Amino acid sequence: MARNMRAASPALGAPATRTARLTALANLLVLGATAALTMPDGTQAVAASTSPARTVRSAQATTADLVEIAANGSAATSLTGWTVRSQSGGVTINRVTGLAGAFPGTTGVRISRSGGTGTWAYALTALKSPQTAFVVGRTYTMSGWVRDLTGSGRPIGLLLGNANYQHRPTTTAEYTKFTDTGWHYVSRTFVCTAPGFADTAFYLGLPANGSFDFQLTGLSVRAAAMPAPARSAAPPSTVVAFAGAAGTAPDARTWNYEIGGHGWGNGEAQTYTSRASNVRLDGTGKLRITARRETLTGPDGVTRKFTSARITTKGKLAVAPGSYLEASITAPTGTGLWPAFWLLGTNIDKVGWPASGELDIFEGVGSRPTMAHSAAHMAAAGNPRADFPYGWGEAGGSTDLGEPLDARSHTYGVYFDAHTVRFYIDRKPTMTLWAADALATGRTWPFTGSQYVILNVAVSGEVDTSATAFPREMAVGPISIWNTGLPF
Repeated sequence: MARNMRAASPALGAPATRTARLTALANLLVLGATAALTMPDGTQAVAASTSPARTVRSAQATTADLVEIAANGSAATSLTGWTVRSQSGGVTINRVTGLAGAFPGTTGVRISRSGGTGTWAYALTALKSPQTAFVVGRTYTMSGWVRDLTGSGRPIGLLLGNANYQHRPTTTAEYTKFTDTGWHYVSRTFVCTAPGFADTAFYLGLPANGSFDFQLTGLSVRAAAMPAPARSAAPPSTVVAFAGAAGTAPDARTWNYEIGGHGWGNGEAQTYTSRASNVRLDGTGKLRITARRETLTGPDGVTRKFTSARITTKGKLAVAPGSYLEASITAPTGTGLWPAFWLLGTNIDKVGWPASGELDIFEGVGSRPTMAHSAAHMAAAGNPRADFPYGWGEAGGSTDLGEPLDARSHTYGVYFDAHTVRFYIDRKPTMTLWAADALATGRTWPFTGSQYVILNVAVSGEVDTSATAFPREMAVGPISIWNTGLPF
């Protein structure tokens, strides 16, 4: 429910031209706080132990598999396999020597441009036999050392694809930017979702407009033996049930109400209440949160034209790292509706947000009725107040269900621990994140601690809701928690 996740990311689709493809991609990027460019995230613990060491090392890749796929990622003796292009022209690439840093070699490339306008710019470096190197379902890591020679803060992206931004073994990308002139190691791990082709390359997304001056070395793509969630055949450790007579309140031993209409940091238009007309059990084992168009002044003195509810397990029930939790949800649609099932770190009162961590298991944007979104929020390294998320624009961060969110229920879940976060829809993985990547790209990893649960339906105060029929309702089934890993 973080502010920068409010607007749904445009679907990438399959535009007919490179310009259109790259423009669409740019709208999907989450580059820390902001970036605009056009170019190709007394508490009862559920788990008896709060040890974060729940992951197991993936057996997909053996030591023999971890061979280098990049053909010439440091330009060791020449620029063979390297290409640069820009719509506005003027991009130059040179081989450089005498480099010094934590990387093993001394050679690399310098890619620069003095200025220009356009909608795309990129560099490619060849891969070894990409048509056979990528196996669907296997985990890989792409990485490299990057230096912005002017400390401009201009973004550069690491991804895979050909010159037409096609033939991509993954849609995962890592865009980053630096305001200093030192070397930075950047990495991003992904699960291969499509085969490679002969022209699939290591693709560097460059700023489409203006000047830039980057040095790069050690570009690498390898199969990776990454931590994966543990598996468990045990029944749920805890089931948060919504049993009770129709019209009664959720169990006060588990749930708190958050009340008020102060906008909640997101420009929300509703006031949250504890009234049965906004939150209640339905008598069939489900919780129902109802957003209504009605004028009400809450106990905080704020008058709003909508009411809804937001309930949390803060201080009463926490989910320990190493756990998987899920719930079956039928979510409302309609412009302005913003239903959510999410987690916040139990240490939020001590460290603040986003240092506490936030996992958005499910978010809906009512104007895009078939899309389900997930995100992970964490602080930037060295700045606990700066959000540096993996957002809806990440690979797997937005899923088209092919039917409206209110057509039927879907099961939304997440696993998290000290090493990995993985989101699921109907028990199929969508977005997977790893701590190693987060730390390598200037993020923190707050998911070594417990999280508490939040359910709410917000109404956006920044869109026209006049055509949306109210009341609108979210139905939530029992929340099941396994503290020993995935039950499937």
